[in-house]
Amino acid sequence: MRVLAWLPALLIAALIWKLSATPDLAVASGWLDTVTRKSAHVAVFGVLCAACVLGLRVQHVSVRTSITVGATLALLYAGVDEYHQSFVPTRVGSPVDVAIDALGVGIASMVLVMAHHRRGKA
Repeated sequence: MRVLAWLPALLIAALIWKLSATPDLAVASGWLDTVTRKSAHVAVFGVLCAACVLGLRVQHVSVRTSITVGATLALLYAGVDEYHQSFVPTRVGSPVDVAIDALGVGIASMVLVMAHHRRGKA
């Protein structure tokens, strides 16, 4: 059952990979497309981070270590994703996108830390 705890992270990573492999990916037009896609970067990498933390917590890894390692895994995947994207026609790998992904990972990590602290005080 512990292996199944990694299923959400693997499914999210697969979704990211599939979307990154899609040439000419657009969800809207003009500035709305940019805002929507960048917001999606923040959200999906935040969720990936949380899913990695879940996988680690089920393995009985401490909260602090789970958040640190989960965030690191999500950030590494952000870099791999952008590198992968650089091979897709009409797409480019961008360090700016990795930074935007890192924002999502950072937000998720802070939320997880705050939730852990509140839980300890309740």
